[in-house]
Amino acid sequence: MSSPRARGRAAEVNWDLFRLFVSVAKIGSLNRAAREIGMSQPTLGRRLKELERYIGAPLFFRVSSGVKLTQEGEQLRQSAADMVRSFELFQRDLSSRVGDRSYSIKISATEGLTKHWLLPRVRKLRALDDQIRLEINSTVLQQNLAASDLDFVLRMGHPGDNELIGRRVATVAFGLFASEAYLAGHPAPRSVADLDKHEIIGSPVDFADLRSERAGQMVLLTRFKAAADARGALRVMPIANHFSAAAAGLGLAFLAVPFALAEGLVRVLPHESSSMDLWLLRRRESDLRKLTRQVRRCLEAEFAESRAWFLGQQGPRRRLQRIA
Repeated sequence: MSSPRARGRAAEVNWDLFRLFVSVAKIGSLNRAAREIGMSQPTLGRRLKELERYIGAPLFFRVSSGVKLTQEGEQLRQSAADMVRSFELFQRDLSSRVGDRSYSIKISATEGLTKHWLLPRVRKLRALDDQIRLEINSTVLQQNLAASDLDFVLRMGHPGDNELIGRRVATVAFGLFASEAYLAGHPAPRSVADLDKHEIIGSPVDFADLRSERAGQMVLLTRFKAAADARGALRVMPIANHFSAAAAGLGLAFLAVPFALAEGLVRVLPHESSSMDLWLLRRRESDLRKLTRQVRRCLEAEFAESRAWFLGQQGPRRRLQRIA
């Protein structure tokens, strides 16, 4: 149909020119095709001339009823029509795939945060869009957003990865808790000095990331760890099971105040507490999705209303800088 040089030039041409050519070839009239496409007739004519220059051959000649394909035009129509159909199928498939992901919101949060704060707000998130699909990964592990294709990470402690952006949305109070059954047989400690008289749930290994902190900044956790060393604490993993162990009457546990209260546990030494910052993190690119932006604003508003709940309305708090 044309020389190798012409075919090389055709490879550089704008794909849209082939789409316009197929439309005119199908309709058989430049004027009618322009109206259907929503383009002026002179503009459409110029675009087709551009394609002919790339091809290096005339594609149409005028007849009384409109336009008729030349031999080169007929050969191009057969090839271009197949390309257009393939591209339309590709567009529909891509739109479906991209659309599916655009309605999928993937969130990672700790077990306690998922159970006691996030799940009660699922209905509000679903109300944002009837097509939303929520995926919640409940884990204490630090997850990488890019590797896991996550939209949000709710993280307690230091925000970590430089790849993430976000904001501190709350401060979570931590304290010591036990069950009523345990306290019935073991008088509640009156001070942190009494902790070594009690059964301890958790091991210093569970708080390895906190070892570099100065003891004076976290008296409660320091004495709790010392009691664990002295008594040979019960270690049960993952840390979320510390709530269950405390509920089973197995000893004292160092727990997030709002979650432990929600589990019906009893707080001991209520005037001794520590705290961790809670961060809502995301990738910068995630804001390109409209629904993701809506979910972020919803979560931020819900965190703002929950700040007192996360603090547990307890006494003085000492901040922990690293994740336990």
